[in-house]
Amino acid sequence: MTVAALNVLVSLLLGFGAVQELVVPGIRGGEAQPLAIGLAGTAVSLLLALSGVAHWRRWPSARTLLAAAGALLVAFHAYAALPPHRNVGLLALLVGAGYGVFLLAIALRRTPFDGPSRPHVSVG
Repeated sequence: MTVAALNVLVSLLLGFGAVQELVVPGIRGGEAQPLAIGLAGTAVSLLLALSGVAHWRRWPSARTLLAAAGALLVAFHAYAALPPHRNVGLLALLVGAGYGVFLLAIALRRTPFDGPSRPHVSVG
């Protein structure tokens, strides 16, 4: 339940910044890079919120959504922090990418409910 609540909270924070980046191109006169970052941030934010709901409701696809959200969170923050535009600062990069790695660890860990591991049997 904690992961689900954190996902929704981080999603709201990321979405707030993404919406600001979506508004900036209109104010500055049609810049494409902030618009792209805003759209990508909004998409990652929605996926993050969906993965939180999936984890909370114990959907069968929850692990896949958590892993996808974690990987995209790391990739988004890494790209948004690149020069020359630097849409996010160093602290946002560390927190966003760190939380993404945390989600990947949660998604990839084994739980007692996974059952015994099966040996790989190759045919042929």
